[in-house]
Amino acid sequence: MDLMKLKMLLNSDKYIVPVYQREFAWSQEELIRLVKDIEDSRRCGKEEYYMGSLVTFHLEDHYELVDGQQRLTALALLFTLSNDDRRINLSYEARPASVESLESLQRGEGKSGHIFYRSREILSSEVEKVDREAFFEYLREHVYILRTELSSSTDLNHYFKIMNSRYPQCTKGDVVFSILLSKLENPKEREIAKVIWRGLDSFSGFLAGCIPERLYNRMIYGDGVAPLLDSSYKSWWKMITSHTEGDDDNITCSLDDALVFDSEEYIRPMMRSEKGGCFYSILTFEEFLMYGASLILELENDFDDKKILEVYSHLSSFNSEEVKSFLYDLLILRYLFDTYIIKRNGDDWCLLKYKDINEYVLAFDEMNKKLVNLESLYASAIDTKLWLKPILIFLRKNVHSSGEELLKALESYSFDSQLYLLYKEKYYDNNLSSKSYKIVKNGSLFDIFNDN
Repeated sequence: MDLMKLKMLLNSDKYIVPVYQREFAWSQEELIRLVKDIEDSRRCGKEEYYMGSLVTFHLEDHYELVDGQQRLTALALLFTLSNDDRRINLSYEARPASVESLESLQRGEGKSGHIFYRSREILSSEVEKVDREAFFEYLREHVYILRTELSSSTDLNHYFKIMNSRYPQCTKGDVVFSILLSKLENPKEREIAKVIWRGLDSFSGFLAGCIPERLYNRMIYGDGVAPLLDSSYKSWWKMITSHTEGDDDNITCSLDDALVFDSEEYIRPMMRSEKGGCFYSILTFEEFLMYGASLILELENDFDDKKILEVYSHLSSFNSEEVKSFLYDLLILRYLFDTYIIKRNGDDWCLLKYKDINEYVLAFDEMNKKLVNLESLYASAIDTKLWLKPILIFLRKNVHSSGEELLKALESYSFDSQLYLLYKEKYYDNNLSSKSYKIVKNGSLFDIFNDN
């Protein structure tokens, strides 16, 4: 996968829309929205705006577009309005009228009867409303698109079957990962990063069920050397890369990589319970990433996953060591999350740990019921971010916590959260009573005093 500035598409690789793809069909509303969204992002001062993805086959002298051809055609038409002479090298198989019309527009001409001409007129009327020079500078330098290359063995019929049944799109989590992956040049490290992310991304089960078993055991236990919870990120990466097969620099994605990394082929049967259902987390993957931003990167946020790209916008400045450190810490956080935080199985809450293929056992024996009851109470009655963040902070500091230690932390939180709920209105009015109260606000404990 390559996360590319749009300027990298100009006078560069050739893209061909195959004959089996439908003709360009963007509506007036979609074309207007394209310009407005980019302009709004520019005016807000956002360093990065993401256009979504292109799914391609890389052939000898060009890329064949499997998905994203509508988006790329719209961009090609938009760039015909730029004073920059560079253009997107786009063509259409067995559609001479489309080829001729786009080439004419790129030369500054055009046939009025073709949809490309009408679409360009709509785009032109919108571009006239903005600062043209600033708009196209932003379009070239700050707008990104994710190019995913399918392997040559991909079954396109299977691809479109999944596309039509599951509607996968390039998610914000995919964009975050593509930025991280772009910082890793070592082929082994890239492959390990893909496995880590695929495991992290699968939130309808346990981490242990989403990574090949031998590799999972190596990742967590380190074969006696550099186990995940008791080593530095450098030691752990050295250990794990020494136990994996390398690859060359020309790494291509499988079909499932292109489909948001979470298809059934990657989810072993052991992630399913004996009852035949799935284990569901109290968070989505992108919500989990927001906790990662807060706890690992110390980026304060309101845990609104719609803002994930804004929160993670600084990733482009990361180097490879920072990426490896972050992925290592994120893997630890997910392991702790699976070990200590309840999941739902059908109508029931559970706190289990992986034992063997298709086999899970109670995580904490006699403590288990108390822990499940208390966590499920929080999950049902309290805003998740108010209790989950302080508990995860505790677990990161105490990675080998026993059931008793976790219960003590949860019970301590219960007292603090009740004070918060009781006194939050007075707190916001700065009108507390004369007592001192320890309350939870934004996931941290505060002592609140009143001088009266």
